[in-house]
Amino acid sequence: MDFDALVGRAAQFSPDSILVVRKLSGAGAYTQILYANPSFRYETGCELAGDYTCQYQLDLGECDFSNQAVLNVSTINQDFFSFRVSVTPLPPEETGSPDCFLLVGRPRGLSVSEGREKLYSEIARKFIELPAEDAVRSAVRAAGLYFNASRCFAARVDLATTFLEVRYHWGRQSEHVKNDLPTGTMCPWVLERLRQNEVVKIEDVAALPDEAKQVGHNLVKAGAQAALIAPVLQARGTLWLIGMHFDHPHPWQVVDVTTFKVVGDLLGNAFTQTETIWSLRETQRRFSDVGANIPGVVYQMRRNQSGKIHFSYISQGVRELTGWGPASMMSDPNLLERTIIDEDRALFKAKLEEAAQLQADWSVDVRILHRKTEEVLWVRAGGRVHLGVNGDTVWNGLLLDISENRKAEEALRVSEERLRRILGSSPIAIGISDVKQFNLLFANKRLAQMYRIPKQEVIGYDTRKFYPHFKDHRRHWVDTRRKGSISSEETRCQRADGETFWAEISTRLIEYGGRQAILWWAFDITEHKNTKEALAHLAHHDALTGLANRRLFDEHLQSAVAIAGRTERPGVLFYFDLDGFKAVNDQFGHGFGDWVLVQVGRRLKSVLRESDVGARLGGDEFAVIAHGIDNIDAIEAVVDKMQDAISAPYVRDDKIAHIGLSIGVVRFYGVETNLQKIVSMADGAMYQAKEAGKGTYRLITMPDQDGLKAFS
Repeated sequence: MDFDALVGRAAQFSPDSILVVRKLSGAGAYTQILYANPSFRYETGCELAGDYTCQYQLDLGECDFSNQAVLNVSTINQDFFSFRVSVTPLPPEETGSPDCFLLVGRPRGLSVSEGREKLYSEIARKFIELPAEDAVRSAVRAAGLYFNASRCFAARVDLATTFLEVRYHWGRQSEHVKNDLPTGTMCPWVLERLRQNEVVKIEDVAALPDEAKQVGHNLVKAGAQAALIAPVLQARGTLWLIGMHFDHPHPWQVVDVTTFKVVGDLLGNAFTQTETIWSLRETQRRFSDVGANIPGVVYQMRRNQSGKIHFSYISQGVRELTGWGPASMMSDPNLLERTIIDEDRALFKAKLEEAAQLQADWSVDVRILHRKTEEVLWVRAGGRVHLGVNGDTVWNGLLLDISENRKAEEALRVSEERLRRILGSSPIAIGISDVKQFNLLFANKRLAQMYRIPKQEVIGYDTRKFYPHFKDHRRHWVDTRRKGSISSEETRCQRADGETFWAEISTRLIEYGGRQAILWWAFDITEHKNTKEALAHLAHHDALTGLANRRLFDEHLQSAVAIAGRTERPGVLFYFDLDGFKAVNDQFGHGFGDWVLVQVGRRLKSVLRESDVGARLGGDEFAVIAHGIDNIDAIEAVVDKMQDAISAPYVRDDKIAHIGLSIGVVRFYGVETNLQKIVSMADGAMYQAKEAGKGTYRLITMPDQDGLKAFS
């Protein structure tokens, strides 16, 4: 076979390594080289042009989502080379043999940026296309394939007990990998570094310090000689992490660590959703436990937009009430309606439909026929209807046996007391207040807990104290009296001890004890609000320094140009990077370098005015947007403050680092339409300052409205 002709004469001159290989099967199987171009022979130091199989042993990994794989090459001299290659099957009629593949690629580490971007985009795409848990599994597999790891996994650590539980896993022998992974109490040496947001790099188990013996033992037990572990998320007393194992020592490059950390960051939002899902499942379990102990039947019935009805929940009490079990009701949603006697069935259906149309509370007394005893019972069916997020009509209902209530007033009183107990044990905060005096006439346990009202003060407590501002109470009170109700108002509230929190409040005007009253029910949504605000902050701020990120910087710069044009007072952009910062990283490591960047952010904030905007644009590049600096003396004063603050020594433990600033300054007047030009000119001014000897600044003034470059 003339493989030179098959691959093409251009392969002899390509900078890529090009091979034709055959994958053999059977005992002692390996990958055989049929052809290798000069670039491959040069990379591996091969001087032979004919038979390659005697000199090389090849291990071709599993293809990832882009048909790329890792090719490991070892020689008889124990030299080791690793390539990232694209894999293309060759037709048997061309090669004369099955299982032949064309491999094209370069040594790992030389051209990895494209591979990284494909990895990131594939993971991001999976989170759009798949449910969160499936997307995480796909991301774990993609990371393992990209790094050619023996196994890759994501795990959850309970910080209270330090117990580690593997939740997602992938390995080249997937049927065994989970049993091989470490479980149980996590090594303190690893956990402490992860809690400090450090990536744990283990290049060789044999070189671990004494305090890391536990993790070394676990790795050896799992058949691993090297590992990389990155923190992903700390929330609700848990730590999420992602890790990889390798069955041979592995020297970690900075690009590997950075790439793996980005994969972890991409998984962070999914793990946040996972924590929320598990919390919701726990809430549902508790709700089921409560429902099982409530007299009567608690249920949720849904009707989708095509008209199909089903129960999403019905408590065990339905068996006692009707003689039918929950499973029967769930499998046949119309069964509940059929237990109602013919004379009352139409009334029951009409009430359900009326409540669905009005999205309102409903209640109706009907008679049912018990399946086993054939006794006719009076049942009070009631609840509330709302529209689900997917468009379903949702009835949250309660069925109570009121047979005895129909016979005597005492039975009615007992039924009302039973309802009070249901409300009292509800996970929803519920209260009833006098419409004129505002004081509580009834409150369940959850409301007292949420507002931290002392037990002896609950009845009679002034509902105006629910709010830090009385005007918010008045608004809810007025809307309730005028409209009859308010629904799901997100409001800042206040506990009895003065602490503020966020609550979702609904009210309804009712009659209670023969007088007009307001029914309150509320949920504490503080954690939800805080999470939303934190996510919004992360979307616009640099995660390391807390300064504005590139996106927020662009928005502020656009606003600053508009303000300059409107006020006819120029704005100023200060643009700088850190002189000597690379040497700090090289000498003390990236962990210390990240700490220095954090300190730079803090020092910069300390010298800026409240109206100024500080931003980290990436790496060690920073910028400041300012207004009201009208002359050269004021600009130099700002430059001096930043120089003095940021050039001061950085001391941590026994490490001392020194960095400096070269600052480019641009003054703009509000007539600029190209914001990038302002930034580019500031960048150019900064490099002029560097060429002048560093530690100084250079100023460029944009043309004003008259086309001049005046500066006072």
